[in-house]
Amino acid sequence: MFEGVLARQANGFIDAYVPLRRPLLERSYLPPALAPAPTFSEALRAHLADGPWAESFAVAPGETARAVERALRDVMLGSSTLRPGGIGLVGLDLQSRTHHHLSSLLDLWGRLGDQLPEDLLHLRAILEANAEDAIEPLHVVHDPADPRLTAVERAVLDTLVRHHGTPLDLEERRATLIAARDQCHGRCGSALAHLQESFLAEEAMKLPLDETVRVFGLRDPAAEADFAASLAQSWLDMDPALSPADIGLLLPAGPHYATYVRDAFARAGLPLSGLPSGGEQRDLAGECLLHFLTCLRQPAPPMALASLLRSALMPWSAADGRKLSDAVMAGKFSFESVVALEGSALAMARLLGNRRVPKAHEAAERLSALVRNLTTDAAFAEEATRLVELARPIQGGLFSRPAQAEVPWEELAAQVLVSPWRDEAAGPALVAGVTIYVDGEAPPRTVRHLVVLGFSEGAFPAPPPVSPLFLDSEIAAIREHCDLHLFSQEDILSVRLRVLRSQFAAARESLTVLAPYRDLMGARNAPSASLVLMARCFEDVEEPESLIVDLADERWLPAGALPVAPETKSLPLPPLAVPSVLSLGADLLLLRTDEEGQALAQSPSRLETLLVSPLAWLMNEMDMVDKPWAPETLDVLTVGSLFHQLVERLFPPDTPLPAEADIRARLPDLLAEEIRTTAPFLAGGAWMVERQSMERDFTKAALSWRATLDALGARIIASELDLRGHALGVACRGFVDCLLRLPDGSLVIVDHKTSGSHSRRRRMEHGLDLQVEIYRTLAAQATTARASAEPGLEVKALAHDGPIGVAYHTTRDGAVLLHGLQVAAPPGSVDVINADICGAATLRLKGEIARLRTGELRLTRADELTTLEKAGVGLYALETSPLVSLFIPPAPAQESEDA
Repeated sequence: MFEGVLARQANGFIDAYVPLRRPLLERSYLPPALAPAPTFSEALRAHLADGPWAESFAVAPGETARAVERALRDVMLGSSTLRPGGIGLVGLDLQSRTHHHLSSLLDLWGRLGDQLPEDLLHLRAILEANAEDAIEPLHVVHDPADPRLTAVERAVLDTLVRHHGTPLDLEERRATLIAARDQCHGRCGSALAHLQESFLAEEAMKLPLDETVRVFGLRDPAAEADFAASLAQSWLDMDPALSPADIGLLLPAGPHYATYVRDAFARAGLPLSGLPSGGEQRDLAGECLLHFLTCLRQPAPPMALASLLRSALMPWSAADGRKLSDAVMAGKFSFESVVALEGSALAMARLLGNRRVPKAHEAAERLSALVRNLTTDAAFAEEATRLVELARPIQGGLFSRPAQAEVPWEELAAQVLVSPWRDEAAGPALVAGVTIYVDGEAPPRTVRHLVVLGFSEGAFPAPPPVSPLFLDSEIAAIREHCDLHLFSQEDILSVRLRVLRSQFAAARESLTVLAPYRDLMGARNAPSASLVLMARCFEDVEEPESLIVDLADERWLPAGALPVAPETKSLPLPPLAVPSVLSLGADLLLLRTDEEGQALAQSPSRLETLLVSPLAWLMNEMDMVDKPWAPETLDVLTVGSLFHQLVERLFPPDTPLPAEADIRARLPDLLAEEIRTTAPFLAGGAWMVERQSMERDFTKAALSWRATLDALGARIIASELDLRGHALGVACRGFVDCLLRLPDGSLVIVDHKTSGSHSRRRRMEHGLDLQVEIYRTLAAQATTARASAEPGLEVKALAHDGPIGVAYHTTRDGAVLLHGLQVAAPPGSVDVINADICGAATLRLKGEIARLRTGELRLTRADELTTLEKAGVGLYALETSPLVSLFIPPAPAQESEDA
């Protein structure tokens, strides 16, 4: 309160004016003793059963109480006495909604008696005090025309002047105050100074844009924070006289940017002054209910389901919740196979595992099951009770519909207002720290360079709140007839724009505005509406968006548009000495064992990881892999899984090839069915283009595969064949996508790859292929994991003494890369590779495995990785963990010829 007001104790020793705040008022007027419980909010709730809000309060008591309290507080601030009796309603139409709502609020205020919010209670005591009641006289200086002041604040200031008079130099100090508030600090003649002067002008002259004002577009808040830290570092590196305190960051209101800014500037080694703490107590009840409703609307988003499973309100331990959520993010939805559950935990797991979309009454019953099986931990009893309150009106609404009615999902989600209780106290103020400004707050000081983050829709300024009871037209009528000064949305927006102008005006040398293209959820962002006010000030800016220079994709940057800024870094660290071999002192192949202590089988994919990076292999064995939480995406693994399932169903073993027309007719339905099972998120409307693209690509690949099989005269005798045995001296297990028999009786093991053939061919020619050669080794041992009394067709086929070929079918170009067999007149899609496809890989892996048995782990050098990549080997193993890339020894230095 009292923004823009300065004060000093009239008899004080120091002739200095400071912002008027509550502690200074309390030193002049003793605050009244606080009444015992209940608090104002609690007392208010007791009177809400009657009035125009009664029905809403019966359905949603928490939300209704907060809305009515806000409306009543606005009325209190709009009065000049903080007493309801001084507000008249004579000028209002008795039958109008305005009269009904305002009279109800005044009646509610009257029933509360002398009870007021704590901060207003002290102001009323000042209004009703005598001059003799003051402990110390207080002189104030303010702008009487300041639109930020409420009626109560103006009345208090008038009371202080009446009690203590004014300073002798009031007019001079007032002029200084107004001049300092409205001053533009940009260099005269610069684009920055012009923007500061013309931002809110009725008409703005257009001047050329220069380097003092820049607007950049970046992907998201994380990218903005990194860019801002990098930019600050570049300024400090270029100007030794520049202090971090000369750089300002203007952030959107709320805690969301604080985390990104804190992390980015910590990495850069730059201190921050006044960063909001971002501390908060989460609304567990609201989050739990919102996630549950989101998951009821199948397909359940894995992140929402994982968040729900990890909620403190679930009836299992935090450790079990972590296991369940990790399983969901890994694509495993069978909860009972992850942890042992019983009682309410088992009931909750089955409730969350129900993948059928409910109708209205069933959805209400599932809500009942949710609240019935919540945690019984006393530490979360309040949140559990609140969830019951939040769920009750939603259940009532669902039961009021026909039993088989569709559920209005968007309407239900809108009823759940997740309201975190935040503690956004500013962090420590540092003399040498980067200055933090917050949207809607007056700038604490001027800076040389100001960077604005989060310049997107809904910020700069934030939209004014909507009155829960009055329209703007009704507020105008109340002002005119009731001597009650309420703020309209237009008033609030005007004040917030003035504050934004003062924040821009605090920059002396440059203003850099960063606009994120996406919000924290990845949704598209529009730029702030204030971009229009900026764009009208400059020449050659036809549309406001053309003011933004896109930094999200460097290919589209104009020459020289990207500011030179080094990568964010902390203090220089000495180079990390990475050894070439780690001695761990134990057989590393025994890290995963069965009940009998035998090493578990390695898969071809694990051995391929070992080929690239033994460290990545070790982290896989120890389950120390990176497990990020991210929204669902159509990645290579998902596409491959869907294609494998389709091919297996379109081309069943030991049956004639399907007709082309049959493939075209069946594939769309089969794909839709597999999507529902394997990747249900793809069934959503947002993924329609991707589904159609997959359908076209899969149809083309399936028809090409059919043509190849027909040209070869091949017969499919097995799909998803489970093979076990030994390869490279270790136990191995793998699943063969497809086993073919050619007309001459020879066999071909086929692995489908949803990629092109170029890299795979290069890898095979360099002898670095591995997967199908392991399959051939296991097949030659003629052992399968399928236990049956009568050996199947594939077992008998593998037991023959004929040659076994191997092949990759690459779906993107329809090629078949065949090795180990000579085919007379192969069709055009078949490419016979005669090179030793696995010699180099086998030699390399045998050495690695021998070292693992002795407890040694060799770290792959940078030059080896380059060689592997050039040979077509994918370096996906490096993505196992960020740590893998940190422990890569450099290439050995080459000796000179003179040495």
